[in-house]
Amino acid sequence: MAYTVKKVAAMSGVSVRTLHFYDETGLLKPARKGANGYRFYEEPQPLPLQQILFYRELGFELKQIERILGGADFEKVVALQSHRKVLQKSLARTRTLIETIDKTIQHLKGTKKMKSEEMFLGFSVAAGKDRLGEHIKLGGEPNDCKVSGQDTDGALYVFEFTGGGGGPRHLHYDQDEWIYVIDGEFQFEVGDKRFRVGTGESVFIPRKVPHVWACVSGKPGKIINVYQPAGKMEEFFREVGKYDGKPYVHEALSIDEFRRLFHDHGMDLLGPPLLGEWKVEEDGRITQIA
Repeated sequence: MAYTVKKVAAMSGVSVRTLHFYDETGLLKPARKGANGYRFYEEPQPLPLQQILFYRELGFELKQIERILGGADFEKVVALQSHRKVLQKSLARTRTLIETIDKTIQHLKGTKKMKSEEMFLGFSVAAGKDRLGEHIKLGGEPNDCKVSGQDTDGALYVFEFTGGGGGPRHLHYDQDEWIYVIDGEFQFEVGDKRFRVGTGESVFIPRKVPHVWACVSGKPGKIINVYQPAGKMEEFFREVGKYDGKPYVHEALSIDEFRRLFHDHGMDLLGPPLLGEWKVEEDGRITQIA
């Protein structure tokens, strides 16, 4: 597919005049020119234009960008990975600054007292530690909060889970979920899709989509789980964490009570865990997950 210079300008936000300049200087040549002198760009051109814009955003001069893109050792994927790291670092810093600004505004308005050290720092959570010091366990497996909904005014909740179980099949009414695998191999079922992911891979689960997952490594795996917005997941984990195996939550509650627990925290309970089966007795109790 061929794009006119106006189309490329509209897609990229770069002016037509700038694209003409890039052509004249040799930084970004069109695929071809028509008899009338009009420039036409094809599929390969948008990618180097994207690279130019990334480097411009990072403060590089055009001569530097030309040398980088023209180098024999230039690799697009490596460059993109490098851009991503820089932007992630910048994003994290920006979020921390915004959080500090918001707290300072509240402090100055007198709505929320701010500690002196909070004016200059974000926060860190050490390995194996819980943001709030709660150390919640789900079925005996650690579920440590790393970023609380309290930190983000309900916008985000992040926890680190270590273990094998992923809980029963369910969906979230109003939350998107993102899972990043730190260690191990995990089986996922998201909607009608079935797949496995390993260390360094991630899964995005949109709201209102049924899903279930479990570690299949033969040993405890480790993931980072992110909910956006935070919703009531912290409260849900605290409630489930009260059942430390004497009995487990699914043994203590009837199936109707179990469904209500999910519903009250913004979810629908849809079925058993990925690697288990439920046995529901006549009184509604779940007496076995095997």
